[in-house]
Amino acid sequence: MSENTEARDVIDVAQEAVGAQQLEHGIYFNHRDGKLVDIRDQLLEDEQRVPARKHGLYTVTDIPSFVSALAKHGIDQTEVWALDSASQIRAVVNAHQGAGKEAGHQDHIITLALQRTDDWKQWTERDGKLSPQLEFAEFIEDHLPNFVDPSGADMLELAQTFQATTKVDFDSSQRLKSGETQLTYAENTTATAGKKGSIAIPDTFQIALQPFERGDTYKVQARFRYRIANGSLLLGYRLTRPKDVLRDAFDQVVAKVGADTGRQVWSTT
Repeated sequence: MSENTEARDVIDVAQEAVGAQQLEHGIYFNHRDGKLVDIRDQLLEDEQRVPARKHGLYTVTDIPSFVSALAKHGIDQTEVWALDSASQIRAVVNAHQGAGKEAGHQDHIITLALQRTDDWKQWTERDGKLSPQLEFAEFIEDHLPNFVDPSGADMLELAQTFQATTKVDFDSSQRLKSGETQLTYAENTTATAGKKGSIAIPDTFQIALQPFERGDTYKVQARFRYRIANGSLLLGYRLTRPKDVLRDAFDQVVAKVGADTGRQVWSTT
């Protein structure tokens, strides 16, 4: 079968499938975006060894890769955009040119998709939530490297205290001058005959978190939260303005990308 015959067969199939329109200068079919495309031109482009122009969507996850990709493909009309809400930076390589100049296709795009660390996701997911003391103690033990003040060693001791007092009835709390809160309890086993005790917890603590993979580390303040309900103790924390920390971390990335690429970075939500 000749190449012309094969091309004709493809055109016939396309016509039947999408209702192609016969015009004077070519055979057209309706594309998904509503445009009319010459099937002969499409066949020609498919057969070319090298595309007529660059296009495609590419995603990287770190600054050096983004800077390198932009250095390789960037041109004068390339625009770089910071998408605050998505924590992404997007380079439109073939963007529109200036006023009075040719428009660009805007379909060759390199995206820097910053990845949030597991620690950041885990701490922010529990922010403001209360949980049973054993569950909270296990969370502390799993995240000891994050604690700055009190230290990880001090927080481990506190977690072990929570684990050792799961079979008691908490009945009251008192704010101490030292900046701690004292929780009092009575053991509810017959052997100890209601022996009383107390636990002192800090009102606030400080942790070190890295919002983005390979990014800067920030000190984040948090407040202990607790509730006594029917003798049971529920524990949690409230991070201090974590969105501000995330925004600042992203701003630092934007500034570095601008400096490393030598390009203006436009901001959008």
